[in-house]
Amino acid sequence: MPRIASSVPTAIMGFPENIKRNRAFAALLIVLGSPAFTDRTTPAQEPAGHDNVQAPAAIYPPSPSQEEGTRRIRVLRVTEPIKIDGKLDEIVWSQAEAVTDFRQQEPNEGTLATEKTEVRLLFDEKNLYIGIHAFDSEPAHINARELVRDASFSNDDKVEILLDTYHDRRNAFRFAVNPLGTQQDALITDEGRDVNLSWDAPWVSAGRIDEGGWTVEIAIPLTTLRFIEGETAWGLNIARIIRRKSEEDLWSSWQRSFGLERVSQAGELTGVEEIKRRRLVEIKPYASGGWREGAPLIGQPGFDVGVQAKVGLEVAKIGITPSLTAEFTANPDFGQAEVDSQVVNLSRFSVFFPEKRDFFLENAGVFLFGRTEANQLFFTRRIGLTDNGAPVPIDYGAKLTGKIGPYNVGVLQVQTRKLGNSSSGFGIPRQHFTVARIKRDILKRSFIGAMFVNRQGAISSGGPRYNRGAGIDAEFNLTDHYQIKAFVMGTATPGVRSSFISGRIDSRFENNLWRFITVYEDIGSNFNPEVGFVERNGIHQYFGQVAYKPRPRFIPHVREMEFETQIEYYTDRRGKLATKQIELSWDTQFKNSSNLFVRPIENVTDVLNTPFEIRRGIIIPPGTYNFNRPQASFTSDSSKRLILTGRYKWGGFYSGKRDEISGGITFRPNEHLLFDFTDRFNNVRLPQGNFTTNLFAGRVNYNFSRQLLTSALLQVNSAARISTINVRFRYIYRPNSDLFIIYNQTTGVGLERPSYSFQIKLTRDFTF
Repeated sequence: MPRIASSVPTAIMGFPENIKRNRAFAALLIVLGSPAFTDRTTPAQEPAGHDNVQAPAAIYPPSPSQEEGTRRIRVLRVTEPIKIDGKLDEIVWSQAEAVTDFRQQEPNEGTLATEKTEVRLLFDEKNLYIGIHAFDSEPAHINARELVRDASFSNDDKVEILLDTYHDRRNAFRFAVNPLGTQQDALITDEGRDVNLSWDAPWVSAGRIDEGGWTVEIAIPLTTLRFIEGETAWGLNIARIIRRKSEEDLWSSWQRSFGLERVSQAGELTGVEEIKRRRLVEIKPYASGGWREGAPLIGQPGFDVGVQAKVGLEVAKIGITPSLTAEFTANPDFGQAEVDSQVVNLSRFSVFFPEKRDFFLENAGVFLFGRTEANQLFFTRRIGLTDNGAPVPIDYGAKLTGKIGPYNVGVLQVQTRKLGNSSSGFGIPRQHFTVARIKRDILKRSFIGAMFVNRQGAISSGGPRYNRGAGIDAEFNLTDHYQIKAFVMGTATPGVRSSFISGRIDSRFENNLWRFITVYEDIGSNFNPEVGFVERNGIHQYFGQVAYKPRPRFIPHVREMEFETQIEYYTDRRGKLATKQIELSWDTQFKNSSNLFVRPIENVTDVLNTPFEIRRGIIIPPGTYNFNRPQASFTSDSSKRLILTGRYKWGGFYSGKRDEISGGITFRPNEHLLFDFTDRFNNVRLPQGNFTTNLFAGRVNYNFSRQLLTSALLQVNSAARISTINVRFRYIYRPNSDLFIIYNQTTGVGLERPSYSFQIKLTRDFTF
């Protein structure tokens, strides 16, 4: 039996002068700083009984130090390890202080939770332990169906633990478990600006459901947590979701304007000054082998056929200081990464595909800069992937991330392999990528920062030898509800001059009832971040949005409605209209978590200066086009075993008509089996010709346990005239160590030839 230990408290470029002549930024700053945009409201506590929840609020004494003000709980030191079996039967659990006083964020803001929750924390020389007892008056109706780590838990009950170990009130670790002990972990950056679910730590959990509710035990290695020894407190917050009641309970920051990711509103975990840091040393090698046929060879003509084998270093992590970690990879193999979703693109602009490779996802929030999915100075998919997603081998990668005093820092260096002969037109030269990011915390929840990005090496024979980008950004949270963000960035490429500046400023005010957003963005015609992502160049963008979010008690079954209107206005560099879109919509959230969305107005004006080939042989001529595209969609109760979605969008489309119909069905009969099917259909009728597209995706998962997982995904894309199959088997034979067996197939008349691959990959994690 664990015993209680005695405890004693204790290279930047210059940018062109024309940016100085753009006074729109200064003018907008004056407007945004006016009294009309200041916060005059505070969230009001709604009276108990609102939303007509039938279950009575639980009555139990508050946990220690939970009076008005910052909530605090003390972690208890033990000298022997806790057995992680989900039973909570060690006597030391009952001797630790318990977090109990949970308040509802949904549905009845500020009232006591309808079910009691107890959370206790212990530590020894190796681990931080968390014990959860989630009482439930109807244990037969507990939702627990997910066995896959890092799944969304959208159907399940869960408890989430937030740990702000730096206590900087901005960034945090988040650990979540459902009643089965299934894990989800994430890194939270800048109070939710980025929530990185792809971060995986080697922690252990086990859960049990009994006649009184459910219990979970968690052990988090201290090597996983970054912290400064001797700090007297960490930030701590805890949330519980009771899915069948659509209830969200929090220990701190339960106001709807805040929530779990508002790190600055968390409570405190005291007693942590006794926790001794353990230096992280983790090495994770891999070996893989398989067979491949039909995929185009990268760097030379022809197609890949035959047996392949690789060994390398998946990742190595070393704790340089208590708050700085270095990571390395050598000859990595990302074959187990989830395949990209097929898309049908009927717009004139590039489609953004998210990053899915583990090395680049780890601590990705440090490198955020710009507007995600539209105007980014740095986008990791530009490294080690061709434009069509084919892998380019990476020789090595190195990364340093962490915190030095008030500074958040990140440095990334990657070298990709030379393939073939670039003079032949097929080869790819060796490339070096360097990224440096720094942010300084200022004021209460604000920062200023800078980034530098460099690609060194010609893309092709005779091509530019480098591409560089740099920028500065800032975020000012002036009140709990009012925020201003801005960035300016530029690029340099040999032989490219003229305007290459991009800048943006936006302000946001939001409380429980209103949301106001204003944006101005300027993207130069030759702005060219080759290691970034830009949706469209050579534009000025003006954007405004107003939303009203009432909770009408007089409408049965409705929890919240949101009425929104917005305008998005683009001009070219000469100030002439390029695109205008005006929207009016309302969104209804029902008490059972189902959702109805209606947008009667989506009025689009699009100016085409050049012909637009929307489909092979169907070309929309230059001109000014105006059309309206209403839509309506519905999603059923997400807590049920069967979830239905449907969407219909209709109306004009350039000089013709377009109907979009999409639907989905998700059925989860138990925790082992999942069926998920979606279909998206387009019927386009234009004077230049008619066509249809259909995109089907079907997924079936069968999970034997939390450690033994299988999935199969079929995608059929009529526009590209291809179909893909991905089958994946995963055995987690120890924490953070996996055996993968993967089969991929791509066929269809849209391909020069079909491709097939079969791969086995084994990883082994060594943490010291």
